[in-house]
Amino acid sequence: MERVFRSTQRFGFLFLAFGLLLGSSAQALTISGVTIAPAGSNTADNAVNGGSSSNNTSAVSIVTPGGTVVDSVGASVGAEGRYASNLWADASFSGVDAVTNNSYNLSLSVSADPGTFYDITIESLFQGVLVRDDDSFFGQSEASVSAVTVSINGSVSVPHSTSAQLLALGYYDAAQTFSESGSSSLTGLTGTTNLDFVVSWTSSADNSEDDEAAVLLGLDEAGGPVSGVTAGEYGNLTSPRNLDGDGHFLLVGATVTAIPEPGTLVLLGMGLLGLAAHRRRS
Repeated sequence: MERVFRSTQRFGFLFLAFGLLLGSSAQALTISGVTIAPAGSNTADNAVNGGSSSNNTSAVSIVTPGGTVVDSVGASVGAEGRYASNLWADASFSGVDAVTNNSYNLSLSVSADPGTFYDITIESLFQGVLVRDDDSFFGQSEASVSAVTVSINGSVSVPHSTSAQLLALGYYDAAQTFSESGSSSLTGLTGTTNLDFVVSWTSSADNSEDDEAAVLLGLDEAGGPVSGVTAGEYGNLTSPRNLDGDGHFLLVGATVTAIPEPGTLVLLGMGLLGLAAHRRRS
């Protein structure tokens, strides 16, 4: 009976060794729990200087929800969120700035099995169109956006190189595109990393007399009528532009940089088998 027990014990160690070896190929890297929502400081959905809030709107969406990849060095998985907004100043706001604070939160978790190391890259893209419509020879208008600030877990990060964009005062119809980007990285990570982002910037549109101005960041003009300041401005640009390509995009990618060495697990398994053999001789 004791002999049978020792034989069973030996095979148990053998199965454990192979289990450790096979288990190394089942390691995984995962991005999960992606959520996005306007922040408490977001005013893009409020009435601006007595105007209709339907013309100053914002929307958030998850473009890529994350996922899981089996571990191998270089394997990667990503998640992406998008914030779009719209601001306009009509002649009814004559001589008054229309300003909105744009802000949203994005949260997610990156996790890996024990022994797996990974890096995280964070890409920030901000682009859209500034528009002015000349309805009066004596009128003026301008539109601008501030630089984007991206905070990660309470610390300001992902700097943008452009401090501001401005469509200058003038006596003509005009549409000016803008685009700025920034990036950051976190390296040598293992286990679970929780990331909480707060993204913010300011949009401004100013006008006088009968002129109009707008900041278009991926949304149609929701109300109106506002002559010349519509989603049609996208089609009137020299280069065709996709409405869905504007706004602020935050892309988080995780890439496997190191995985448990199979040789280490084999040595562990051999050690267990040796221990079993020693016990049998004993």
